Order: sequence, then structure tokens, then C-alpha cells
Amino acid sequence: MIDRVYQTVKMLANSDVRGNMKPSDFDKALYNVMTEKFEEYPFDLTKYLNRQNRGLVGNGVENLPDIIRAKMEHFLTSGLLTYTEGKFTIPANVGYMESILYNGLSEISICKNMSEFNQLRRFKHTQPSIDYPIGLKINNVIEVLPAAITDKVTAYYLRKPLVPKWTFVVISDVEVFNPDALDFQDIDMHASEEDDIVSRLCVKFGINLKEQDLQMAGNNDEMQEDNKKTAN
Repeated sequence: MIDRVYQTVKMLANSDVRGNMKPSDFDKALYNVMTEKFEEYPFDLTKYLNRQNRGLVGNGVENLPDIIRAKMEHFLTSGLLTYTEGKFTIPANVGYMESILYNGLSEISICKNMSEFNQLRRFKHTQPSIDYPIGLKINNVIEVLPAAITDKVTAYYLRKPLVPKWTFVVISDVEVFNPDALDFQDIDMHASEEDDIVSRLCVKFGINLKEQDLQMAGNNDEMQEDNKKTAN
């Protein structure tokens, strides 16, 4: 996907006024767009769920909450947390935490603050147990009670997008796409996001993009692909 996006934006961005788009600038702008979209997902999902509850969004293919969920599921992952010095370390790539389970069964209830954490463990009827554990998140670690829990804690979360990298080799002073480079990284998002990524990138590069411009660029890409296949 990244080369299609790069070629489309390059065609629209390169001009006597703007000059040639540098691959490094493209990578930075692309990651900025991806991060923006990733952070919008939870808010968009809440917005459309509220509209759905009011009967303003239909079901079926136009069911926007399900569409957004599909895009979010691209980032859904899980992993065992490492236990060190009485606390569990949160992975650096966590974007949004979904749930944390002990032994695959007991969900660890994360407290809002230290006050709630202390209140729950202080009173007899709310004291945490193996079946009903609690946790307190402080920066990148989680303290879990009861203290007997020292392993088998799994986090389910939406990971952050991988940093994209359009890799290339220079041939006759021209940058040519090279997906075999060791540091190559394709666009780490749901395939349906391609057109919107292009539109947002164009805005980043100061291009007032119209729908017909994007469609024309897409048709040009298809023609280039067909020509390559014919040549081979």
C-alpha cells in the first residue's frame, strides 16, 4: 500500500511551486496521519454508537460502528506482562488497553486512582482476591493485588501503528521503490483507509484535493500497474 500512496501523493504534490517531495518528509507526514486516525477510532466509535442508539445509523453494510471496529481490530493484540519488583510492566506499544486478565479468567479491575485502590484493599468486603483482583496503573507499570499474583497476567490491547518507511534505491538520480530493504515498513492500517490517508497527506503538503483528483490519480496507478504486467 505504501508505494501506491507515495506515488499518488508525489504526483499531486510535485510542482514548480512545491518542489520535489522528499521520501523522509513523506514518511514523517504519513506517520502523523496514521497516528491521527488511530487516535480518532475510539471517539468515532462512541459517536456512531450513540447515533445508532438513537436510530440514526442503520444496520448492514452501512453499520458504521462495525466498520470502525473492523479497522480497530487490525491493531488488536495480546501479550504476557513481565513481573519485576512487585509490578507488571506495560508494553511500550500499547495504544489503548482493552482488558487485563489473570490466568485467562479473572479480569483485573484497574482503579481510577490511589484513593480507590487503597479503599478497596482496606475494607474486608472489598479486599481483592484471586477471583477478583485489582490493579493500579502508574506510568508504564501496574501494581496488582493480591500480591500472590506474580505471573500469568495477560494484557489485551490495541497496539500503536508501526512507523512506516518507504524504502528506495537511487537509479540515475531517481528514487526507485525497494520493498526488499531491511528497514522497509508498509502502512500499518486497515486496507480501507488508503484513500483517506492520501487525502490527509495531501492536506499536510498543502494540496487542495478534490474527489475527482483522487479518482484520476487512482486510475493512473491502475494504468501503470497494467502496463507493468503487460511488459512482463
